[in-house]
Amino acid sequence: MKHSLMFLALVLLCACNNRQAGLNTYHEALALMEKGDAPSALKKLEEAGRQARTDSLRALVESQKGTLYFSQRLLDRSLACYQRAYKIDSLARDTVGLIYDLRDMGNVYRACLSSEELPTPRIKKGSEDSCMICFEQARLLAIATHDLPMQRDVESQLAAYHLYRNHLTEARRLLMPAMKYINDDNQSGLLFMMADLYHRSGQRDSASLFYHELLSKGALYARRSAHRVLAEYALADGKTDEALQHLKQYEVLTDSAHATSDAEALRRMSAIYDYSQAQQQAAHYQTRLIVAVAIVALLLVLLASFILYGRRKRDIYCLRLQRLEQLLEKAKRGVEGTAVPPIPPSPPIIQKMNRLLNDVRQEAFTDDDFHELESAIEQSHPGFLFQLQDFCRLSPQERRVCLLLKAEVPPVGIAQLTAHSKQSVTNTRSRLYKKAFGRAGTPAEWDEFVHSL
Repeated sequence: MKHSLMFLALVLLCACNNRQAGLNTYHEALALMEKGDAPSALKKLEEAGRQARTDSLRALVESQKGTLYFSQRLLDRSLACYQRAYKIDSLARDTVGLIYDLRDMGNVYRACLSSEELPTPRIKKGSEDSCMICFEQARLLAIATHDLPMQRDVESQLAAYHLYRNHLTEARRLLMPAMKYINDDNQSGLLFMMADLYHRSGQRDSASLFYHELLSKGALYARRSAHRVLAEYALADGKTDEALQHLKQYEVLTDSAHATSDAEALRRMSAIYDYSQAQQQAAHYQTRLIVAVAIVALLLVLLASFILYGRRKRDIYCLRLQRLEQLLEKAKRGVEGTAVPPIPPSPPIIQKMNRLLNDVRQEAFTDDDFHELESAIEQSHPGFLFQLQDFCRLSPQERRVCLLLKAEVPPVGIAQLTAHSKQSVTNTRSRLYKKAFGRAGTPAEWDEFVHSL
């Protein structure tokens, strides 16, 4: 019991360590994504995916891979990752995960609408309908789960789609409630959409407020766009010095964006495009090789066990045949007291047996009768049953047939005393010979063997 508990604890510890290993690798990948090292982050995510032992972690890995590809404008790969995450979360019935997956797929379809060049242009076809479907399904799931912040987040993403389509009224209706749930993660996007909404509506003062707020709180691309629009506003108002300052900042941020983009493009060419497929194929082949080796090893073990078992059975049958030949030879020479009758002539059980065999009512032996017959035969032939069972295991019926054979009862009498048919007794004797010696034999051969013991 103690060893079983220790083994169970060891198994649980190994399982926890494996799960923790996948989670640690996943967090390492997130750290690399924060640093902007896309190829290394992808490598870690692939590793975390192989180590993952839960559906939730597998879905998270696929989702982050989609986000990584999306940041590099690899929209077809990004969509494939989000779709895999959606499939995993669907099977696991993870509603929160499904909301994020649908939202992210909607963003990919929205990006496809404005993308001029895609590696696989086919995903652009139908992107408008797919975008609306994904966002609407995500919104309905958020409403069903009473997750208001998530609902507003999805609605803000839907507002971005309406801004792209220049549906300003619908975009305003969705953005205003979403602004109540602004945080560090979404403030850059929400501020930019509010500024863009007012800019498109011709409300310069409100747009300018949001653009100025973006200068301190927005991401790189949002700050660059803010400087460009604010430069236009300043020029329109005749503020050339202010416009010049905004344009200088716009150029600085543009250079930074280009430098970052160029570096990522070089790393993508050497890593992202080829690394993922190469690693997946290598892992796939390695897994198949391990499985194949394990199967071959198992088959070899089974084959060796079968051969050893066959040899052992063959040796046992050979020894039994040798003993049978020796016993038959001794019986022919009159060894072991052939002059002695098989059983004493006077026991009451013999008298009862003869009476039943001659009685027209054809009565059978009772259990007590067979016990008494067994005692009588053991007195006349000590060790008879022990020697017999050394050759094969006997069922109760087989044991009784052998006792009656030793008592020189003919097959018809055996059938009567055991309450079986004559054919059943014949089959039992043939079966016993094959069971004992591993080869087919006649009922007479079994009878001869029983008499030799």
